[in-house]
Amino acid sequence: MGGVRPGPSTVAGLKWLARVGATPLGAWGIAMGWGQAAVYSHARRLRAESCLAMCSRTRGEGSLVYASRTGVRYAGVKAAAVERRPAPVTWPHCEACAWTAAWLTARGRGMVGPREMLVRTDWRGELRWRERGELRRRGHRPDLVGRLPDGQLLPIEVELTEKSSARLKAVLELHSEWIAAGKSAAVIYVCGDEEIAERVLADGAQAGLSVDRGTMRIELIATIQREAVEACSTLASTDWHLAGSRAA
Repeated sequence: MGGVRPGPSTVAGLKWLARVGATPLGAWGIAMGWGQAAVYSHARRLRAESCLAMCSRTRGEGSLVYASRTGVRYAGVKAAAVERRPAPVTWPHCEACAWTAAWLTARGRGMVGPREMLVRTDWRGELRWRERGELRRRGHRPDLVGRLPDGQLLPIEVELTEKSSARLKAVLELHSEWIAAGKSAAVIYVCGDEEIAERVLADGAQAGLSVDRGTMRIELIATIQREAVEACSTLASTDWHLAGSRAA
């Protein structure tokens, strides 16, 4: 990388993007504690060095930014680079994962980001379920993992659309097994709406997971986004708007 090298703050922002993947500018700013002007400044520096790529979305929704392959390499993060521009069908999930990562970061929680999860084998499980009379198998990783100050690990699933009931139960049973084995303390589900949250809660009970027992936590993506903004210490000096940065 030639020319003036990015400063520590710019590199820190690049590392976060390399770990998380495609992210709205608002979520990136909240995670890093930057106002809009700072975000645009850091983005310009990274683009000038071919470390940042952008994906334009529908008018009014804003762009998604992500570390390029060069950016991931420069950041020195063990993460899968985003190899191609995210397809529109993936935008809501990318955005929700990014806001969840920002929620963790702004509140001082450690995490294993979505792009880091893709190169790790320790959080890969195998699902088995029956659907339409057929036995189905599929590998599964949580979307990201949060880390509490005491070291407890909390895998996080971002659930914006309804899975088949059998497949959802298979995922929940996997989390129940991980909790029983001491691999994780609980599972967090970030849901797109109340209907999905209620379904996860009901199927979780059948898998032995319970909010009351502390083995399951359910949040709505709108709540995650609002709490991330509230946790940002620079909120008073920013003019980020949630409208136009919808997560679902």
